Amino acid sequence: MLDNIQKIDLRELSTLYDEESRDVFISLYLNVENLDKKFIEERANACKSVLKDGLIRENFEKTMDWINDYIKEGMEEGQKGLIIFASYLKNFFTDYKLGVPLKNMLVVDSSPYIKPVAELLDLYDEYGLVMINNNKARIYTVSGGKIGYERGIAEHVMNKHKKGGWSQARFQRIRKGEIKHFLKRVAEDVEKLDVKYIILAGPGEAKKWLVEYLPKNVGERVISFIDAKFGGDVVASSEKVIEEEKSVERKELIQNLVNEILRNGLAVHGVRETIEATRNAQVEMLLIKKGFSIKGWKCEKCQIFDVGSIEKCPYCDSKTTSVDVIEELIELAERTDASIEFIDDDILSKLGGIAGFLRYKASQ
Repeated sequence: MLDNIQKIDLRELSTLYDEESRDVFISLYLNVENLDKKFIEERANACKSVLKDGLIRENFEKTMDWINDYIKEGMEEGQKGLIIFASYLKNFFTDYKLGVPLKNMLVVDSSPYIKPVAELLDLYDEYGLVMINNNKARIYTVSGGKIGYERGIAEHVMNKHKKGGWSQARFQRIRKGEIKHFLKRVAEDVEKLDVKYIILAGPGEAKKWLVEYLPKNVGERVISFIDAKFGGDVVASSEKVIEEEKSVERKELIQNLVNEILRNGLAVHGVRETIEATRNAQVEMLLIKKGFSIKGWKCEKCQIFDVGSIEKCPYCDSKTTSVDVIEELIELAERTDASIEFIDDDILSKLGGIAGFLRYKASQ
């Protein structure tokens, strides 16, 4: 069974690390749709050649044995991507079988490399898709073009033709009552969807009538109506709607950021400034330029990181490791309950590639 991308617990992964800054975690991202069989072997050989003999190398070899044995078991039907985080020394192994392709990557570090997961979560938002007509409804959750949760509802509703011997007014009153009861049932199930966006699809007017029966906070999440035959494939159309909606939202975020900066309001930008604000749990939302990375150092013992390169931690004199500062910032954001958005925008580039909206401003 394939895993839902949105179920990956990024916060839990962000808490895993080796306190002695030893490179004991392997993070594997694999495109299994077009499997490159030499990739893992070549990366493993490259990593082994630079790992010193002893405990760390032994851990690497045993962890890779775990991973290779797992891969030999085969993939699920429809699987396109595989993510594995593992460490033999830490007795840790977790995997995610995905229905979306991934860029091949094998990283050895003192903690799981989660930046690609954060990017996936941002790219593949889970949303609700409701297919409805006058007497049937199907409720889905969709992520990355793949259908997850599914619920069907069907109810007897009189057709439009009057029954013999019935007055037109009585017939219409009864039919209207049956449709109302059906729409209330559907609305109750739609209300249970834990998603940011909802799309209503189907023939006729039932999809628009349904909104009248949704609580206000749920109805506000309905972003589009799609005219379609009941049971037709509207996933591709709905994915396009979601991407258009997210594009509009990204532009609004950048404009809001500009406004906050101009007013000296609740915003921060620049690498060091954003690191400090995130460390103080001030950041509500982190904005990161797509594809942005920057070299830095980290002390796993103190959990302190910064840009640049130093061999010893200035606080505890422990050995530091080389890191991608953006990766570390993502981990920190997860631990402080900040949301993360990846945006490709020139203004964000000019602001240093990273910025954030603040919960509060620190006292001067």
